[in-house]
Amino acid sequence: MFFFRKKEAKPADFTATVKKVDPALSGQVAELKQQLETAGGARRLELLNELGGKLFVLKQTDEAIHYYEMSIQKNRTLGKAYTDLLKLYNVKRREAAERNDDEQLQQYLDKIDALMKLSKDVIRGLE
Repeated sequence: MFFFRKKEAKPADFTATVKKVDPALSGQVAELKQQLETAGGARRLELLNELGGKLFVLKQTDEAIHYYEMSIQKNRTLGKAYTDLLKLYNVKRREAAERNDDEQLQQYLDKIDALMKLSKDVIRGLE
Protein backbone atom coordinates (compact mmCIF):
# COMPACT_ATOMS: atom_id res chain seq x y z
CA MET A 1 0.00 0.00 0.00
CA PHE A 2 1.05 3.53 -0.65
CA PHE A 3 0.90 6.09 2.06
CA PHE A 4 0.96 9.70 1.04
CA ARG A 5 1.16 12.69 3.27
CA LYS A 6 -1.41 15.33 2.71
CA LYS A 7 0.09 18.40 1.18
CA GLU A 8 -0.26 21.52 3.24
CA ALA A 9 -2.27 24.25 1.62
CA LYS A 10 -0.12 27.12 0.44
CA PRO A 11 -1.30 30.70 0.69
CA ALA A 12 -2.83 32.01 -2.53
CA ASP A 13 -0.46 34.97 -2.67
CA PHE A 14 2.12 36.85 -0.67
CA THR A 15 -0.56 39.02 0.96
CA ALA A 16 -2.07 35.96 2.62
CA THR A 17 1.08 35.23 4.61
CA VAL A 18 1.23 36.92 7.96
CA LYS A 19 4.66 38.25 8.81
CA LYS A 20 5.68 40.64 11.48
CA VAL A 21 7.20 43.71 9.90
CA ASP A 22 10.05 45.52 11.58
CA PRO A 23 8.69 48.92 12.68
CA ALA A 24 12.04 50.50 11.80
CA LEU A 25 11.43 49.57 8.16
CA SER A 26 9.24 52.62 7.59
CA GLY A 27 12.00 54.85 8.91
CA GLN A 28 14.49 53.16 6.60
CA VAL A 29 12.21 53.82 3.65
CA ALA A 30 12.07 57.53 4.52
CA GLU A 31 15.88 57.67 4.77
CA LEU A 32 16.29 55.91 1.43
CA LYS A 33 13.88 58.32 -0.26
CA GLN A 34 15.89 61.23 1.09
CA GLN A 35 19.16 59.70 -0.16
CA LEU A 36 17.57 59.07 -3.55
CA GLU A 37 17.04 62.78 -4.13
CA THR A 38 20.78 63.44 -4.39
CA ALA A 39 22.09 60.07 -5.56
CA GLY A 40 23.28 59.39 -9.07
CA GLY A 41 24.65 56.55 -11.18
CA ALA A 42 25.04 53.11 -9.65
CA ARG A 43 24.12 54.36 -6.17
CA ARG A 44 20.76 55.62 -7.48
CA LEU A 45 20.05 52.21 -8.98
CA GLU A 46 20.91 50.50 -5.67
CA LEU A 47 18.58 52.86 -3.79
CA LEU A 48 15.72 52.27 -6.24
CA ASN A 49 16.05 48.50 -5.81
CA GLU A 50 16.35 48.75 -2.05
CA LEU A 51 13.30 51.02 -1.84
CA GLY A 52 11.30 48.66 -4.02
CA GLY A 53 12.28 45.72 -1.84
CA LYS A 54 11.42 47.41 1.44
CA LEU A 55 8.09 48.68 0.11
CA PHE A 56 7.38 45.15 -1.19
CA VAL A 57 7.86 43.83 2.36
CA LEU A 58 5.63 46.60 3.72
CA LYS A 59 3.01 45.58 1.13
CA GLN A 60 2.89 49.08 -0.36
CA THR A 61 2.36 47.60 -3.80
CA ASP A 62 1.85 50.70 -5.94
CA GLU A 63 4.86 52.51 -4.53
CA ALA A 64 7.06 49.40 -4.82
CA ILE A 65 6.01 49.04 -8.47
CA HIS A 66 6.93 52.70 -9.08
CA TYR A 67 10.50 52.30 -7.75
CA TYR A 68 11.08 48.94 -9.43
CA GLU A 69 9.87 50.33 -12.77
CA MET A 70 12.29 53.25 -12.40
CA SER A 71 15.07 50.77 -11.65
CA ILE A 72 14.35 48.63 -14.70
CA GLN A 73 14.21 51.73 -16.94
CA LYS A 74 17.71 52.67 -15.72
CA ASN A 75 19.18 49.16 -15.93
CA ARG A 76 17.48 46.67 -18.20
CA THR A 77 18.73 43.49 -16.55
CA LEU A 78 17.15 40.51 -14.88
CA GLY A 79 17.39 40.20 -11.13
CA LYS A 80 15.50 40.84 -7.92
CA ALA A 81 13.81 43.97 -9.32
CA TYR A 82 12.52 41.98 -12.30
CA THR A 83 11.21 39.04 -10.24
CA ASP A 84 9.61 41.24 -7.57
CA LEU A 85 8.02 43.45 -10.22
CA LEU A 86 6.55 40.39 -11.91
CA LYS A 87 5.10 39.27 -8.55
CA LEU A 88 3.66 42.73 -7.90
CA TYR A 89 2.08 42.91 -11.36
CA ASN A 90 0.44 39.54 -10.73
CA VAL A 91 -0.91 40.75 -7.38
CA LYS A 92 -2.42 43.84 -9.05
CA ARG A 93 -3.79 41.70 -11.90
CA ARG A 94 -5.41 39.33 -9.40
CA GLU A 95 -6.93 42.25 -7.48
CA ALA A 96 -8.35 43.70 -10.70
CA ALA A 97 -9.83 40.32 -11.63
CA GLU A 98 -11.50 40.02 -8.23
CA ARG A 99 -13.06 43.48 -8.69
CA ASN A 100 -14.06 42.66 -12.29
CA ASP A 101 -12.09 45.71 -13.45
CA ASP A 102 -11.37 44.66 -17.03
CA GLU A 103 -9.49 47.84 -17.89
CA GLN A 104 -6.98 47.51 -15.06
CA LEU A 105 -6.77 43.75 -15.61
CA GLN A 106 -5.74 44.35 -19.21
CA GLN A 107 -3.29 47.05 -18.13
CA TYR A 108 -1.43 44.63 -15.85
CA LEU A 109 -1.58 41.80 -18.39
CA ASP A 110 0.10 44.18 -20.86
CA LYS A 111 2.74 45.11 -18.26
CA ILE A 112 3.43 41.43 -17.59
CA ASP A 113 3.77 40.80 -21.35
CA ALA A 114 6.19 43.74 -21.68
CA LEU A 115 8.26 42.44 -18.76
CA MET A 116 8.39 38.97 -20.30
CA LYS A 117 9.48 40.50 -23.62
CA LEU A 118 12.22 42.38 -21.77
CA SER A 119 13.46 39.13 -20.24
CA LYS A 120 13.60 37.49 -23.68
CA ASP A 121 15.43 40.48 -25.13
CA VAL A 122 17.95 40.49 -22.30
CA ILE A 123 18.55 36.77 -22.63
CA ARG A 124 19.04 37.13 -26.39
CA GLY A 125 21.30 40.13 -25.80
CA LEU A 126 19.14 42.56 -27.78
CA GLU A 127 18.55 45.12 -25.03
